[in-house]
Amino acid sequence: MRIFAVSDIHADYQENLRWVEALSDSDYVRDVLVLAGDVSHDRGLFSRVLEALRRKFRRVFFVPGNHELWLRSNEPGDSLRKYHDVLDRCRRLGVDTGPACMHDGNGGGGVWIVPLCSWYVKPEEDAAESLFVPKQGEDPGLRMWVDDRAVRWPVFDGSRTPAAYFLACNQTPPSAALRAGPVVSFSHFVPRTDLLFPSAAELRALGIPLRDPQPRFNFSRVAGCRGLERHIRALGSTVHVYGHQHRNRLRRIEGVTYVSHCLGYPRERAEGRISPALREPLLIRDMEAAPAASGQRIL
Repeated sequence: MRIFAVSDIHADYQENLRWVEALSDSDYVRDVLVLAGDVSHDRGLFSRVLEALRRKFRRVFFVPGNHELWLRSNEPGDSLRKYHDVLDRCRRLGVDTGPACMHDGNGGGGVWIVPLCSWYVKPEEDAAESLFVPKQGEDPGLRMWVDDRAVRWPVFDGSRTPAAYFLACNQTPPSAALRAGPVVSFSHFVPRTDLLFPSAAELRALGIPLRDPQPRFNFSRVAGCRGLERHIRALGSTVHVYGHQHRNRLRRIEGVTYVSHCLGYPRERAEGRISPALREPLLIRDMEAAPAASGQRIL
């Protein structure tokens, strides 16, 4: 059994939908996929993609992204209701949205996979929890940010932010159970500010100039929340997979390997901001590989 990860499939683009449906029907039948959000805002397309992935993989683990919670202007209800509808669809399709320990079936140790639902915290909501970093020349009104038009929240109890609501919903296995094997946690949103910015080595590897394609947009306003990092540390995660940013990165920080491996938008791949040669989800662990042969895996 192997564990793979991917995020931000955005199957609303035909090129991306073809990528999903072209994945092998035989190569992954014993494997697990960690899918870190943003499949589609369209309910029918969302179900189509997850049905396809369930046919290809032994197990699929999923957390909703912001796109899953988008509502059309004439669509009734609110985004929290849609969130629960997404979880219900996952249950009917046999997609996991809660934690589980995966064993190789050969008497070996297990790996815990723990989804962490979340949202981002804007600086005006809670400066201490936001990942916000000021940016010169930015538009603080986020006029280009579709969530502000497509996401509709109900009134939350007390003064809780959406991020606080979702973090409180997460299921955490008992600590004694987690000690039985390594933990792979995953979220759609970003858990740390220092994951937002590329290193010089990453820029060299991409071969693109250091320029800002959207100088008025400050992604850090809507990137994630610090509460995610507290959950990751409490779990004792070895690996944390995240999405949302549309930048593929792998960094080890204070004992945790943070992984972003997204498909993203076709134009981002064409511009070289995401690898145009993305062939398959990223291998996190091959549970049958000998240590000497496991250089490709992360865990």
